[in-house]
Formats: sequence, C-alpha cells, structure tokens
Amino acid sequence: MSYSESQYPVVSVLIPVYNAETYIGRCLDSILSQDYPALEIVAIDDGSSDSSFAILEGYERRHPSVVRAYHQQNQGVAVTRNKAISLASGVYLMFADNDDYLEPDSIKLLVNKALEANADIVCAGFQRPDTHGTIVSRVIPSPETQWAPYKVSAAWAKLYRTDFIRENNLSFLSTNIGEDIYFTLPAQLLSNKTIIVPQVVYNWFYNTESVSNTLHKNSSNLEFTRTLTELHSFLQVRGLPIEGLAIHYIVRLIVWFLFYTRKGDGPSQSMKSLDSCIHWLDETIPGWRNDAFATPRKPTGDAISNRIATWLFVHHAMLFRVALRSIGCLL
Repeated sequence: MSYSESQYPVVSVLIPVYNAETYIGRCLDSILSQDYPALEIVAIDDGSSDSSFAILEGYERRHPSVVRAYHQQNQGVAVTRNKAISLASGVYLMFADNDDYLEPDSIKLLVNKALEANADIVCAGFQRPDTHGTIVSRVIPSPETQWAPYKVSAAWAKLYRTDFIRENNLSFLSTNIGEDIYFTLPAQLLSNKTIIVPQVVYNWFYNTESVSNTLHKNSSNLEFTRTLTELHSFLQVRGLPIEGLAIHYIVRLIVWFLFYTRKGDGPSQSMKSLDSCIHWLDETIPGWRNDAFATPRKPTGDAISNRIATWLFVHHAMLFRVALRSIGCLL
C-alpha cells in the first residue's frame, strides 16, 4: 500500500541531548535527510556544558518547520525523554540518542508498516558502527521467532503510536540502569499489535574513545534492584500478568546483569549479587523456577549463549555458579 505526501502522519523524533557537540549534527542530519514529508524533531538539551544547545538553536533557525529545540537544567535522560513525549505533536513517535543516527528512508519504512497493520509498535533492527565506520555488531529481529518483540531492549529502533504511549502512561524510570526496560517491556505487553521489520534502521554508535566502553560496572553502584522492583510494581498496577515471556524476560535480564557486573564485582561479590537476585525472584515472582522458556531451544530468536545461560540459572544452579565465577562476560 502506498500513501501520498498529504496522507502521511507526522512523526516526532525525540532526542535527549547532553554534551553532544561532536555528534549531534550527524544525528539531526540523518533525520532531516529522511525521505519522509511529515517530520518533527523534539530535541531537549539537558543542561549541557558545551555548545550543544547553540547547535540545536542553529538547526531550529535553519529548519523552523521541523526542529523544536528546548533547554533545561540537567535532570537526566529519563526525565528528558518523558518531557519530550509530552511535547510531541506527531501521530507517531520514535527515540534517538544524540550520538546515534538513522539509516536512510527508515522512517518511511516504519510508518508504512504501522499504517498497513494499524500497529501500536513497529520493531526493527540496529547495527553498531565504530569511530572508523566499521560495523562491530548487528541485531535484526526475525518476525517468525518468539523473542522478536524483545530482541531490542532499547526504546530506539522502534516506532510507537503516540496516543498508545500516552493512554497507557508509559514513561522512563530515573535510574542508572534499565531506564529503557521500564518503558519497553510494558509497552510490548500492552500493545494490541506489534509488527517486526527484519531490517536495520538505527545506528547505535560505538565510541571506541569513550571510557564507558571499557569501564567494568559493579553491582554496588547500580540501582538494579530498584529498577526490577519498580518494573514489577508497574506491571502489577496495570494488571499485566507476569507469566510466559514476561517472566522469562525478567529472569534473562537478571542473568545479563550478573554477567555484566561480574568483572567489576569479582568472584566473591558476584556470588553475593547472585544470591540477592535469587532472593528477589523468590520473594517477588515465585513462579520463576517454572520458566517454560528457560531451555537451550527457547525462546526462538534469542542468541544461544543467552538461552544456555538462562537455562543454567533456572534449572542448574550449581553449574551457573561455576560459570559466573569463571567466565567474565558470557552475554
């Protein structure tokens, strides 16, 4: 199905901006160069100390019908995204981070899929280019697989119907880990129609010069338990059953976190973190040990390393402990 320019709904691209003077131009140019006639860019500078806001103002002057630039005192990415949602005027919205950029014609592709299926969410894939332009990894969901709607846990590389987001009061959580998950998991569980597009639409920039790519996190400086608890509370308030893939998502998330913090924690602390996570699961989601998707063959569409790690965690606790002690980063 094709649409004339007058029929295309406005898409709001929401960008939180913080000290991004080096890369924000590339991000904005990738949106402005899209072959799509109805765009709005909502870019909020979150108290940058560099020239980011001046750059945004320059783009707003040159593209007054598209770019809307805002400035606020620093409040963090979650608060900034939530504000951007409230400011969006588009029928659809999507997210971009200030150092990332879109693939050409990706917005039209996502909108066409949304319109054809009357979808609340359209999910696609991403790739990670480094500072030299080399693609270091690529993630593309397969429509026929079980894990496809959850394969990209980030909020970007997706298109959302704006009214769907607002009617369900979906928002990001102000925490230092998992703020996207608080938004994306409930969104998938609440969606009446999610479409999977097996194509790369988003470039998640891998900055090889950034310290964040070499820093090993440790569990003590991350608010992971708070993220889990707030997520669980939100699902309960909305009456969303925590079963099936929802249980598996949370269990798999915990497995990821344990390996993510393993190097920073060291063997002893990682065992304490493991025990703490198991205690949280036992207290909060008693049925987690019966996770039907925790097998080497399920869920289809997830990486084999993730499936095996989660299977060991649920069904072979001692082997999982051995793996966590001896392997720095499995997932």
